[in-house]
Amino acid sequence: MEDPILVVTASVDLTLWVPRGAAGDLTAGAMDVLTSATPIVAVEELDVVGCRPTATDIRVDLASDVRVRTAGTDADTVEAALCDGFGILTAEVATVST
Repeated sequence: MEDPILVVTASVDLTLWVPRGAAGDLTAGAMDVLTSATPIVAVEELDVVGCRPTATDIRVDLASDVRVRTAGTDADTVEAALCDGFGILTAEVATVST
C-alpha cells in the first residue's frame, strides 16, 4: 500500500544551487529553483540569508515557509521530500503544520 500524499506547511532552512545567469536577482533565481522543485506546492515566504559563488552556480542559504507534498508530517519525512527536489541540497525543518 502506498503512503498517502499530504500537503503541509513547513518553516525551513534550505541550501540550494542557483544557476549563474538566472534571470533577475539572487532571490528571483532561488524562487525559480524552489517553484520548479516537484515536492513544493507553493513558496509563502523566502529570505536569502547567505550565498557562496562557485564556478558555475551559486550556493544559496534560505529561510523559507513552503507548502510541501510529503508522505508524513514529521520533520525527517518533510526534509527528505524537500531534498528530493532538483537543486535542493539540504533542508532543516523548524516547524510543520497541516
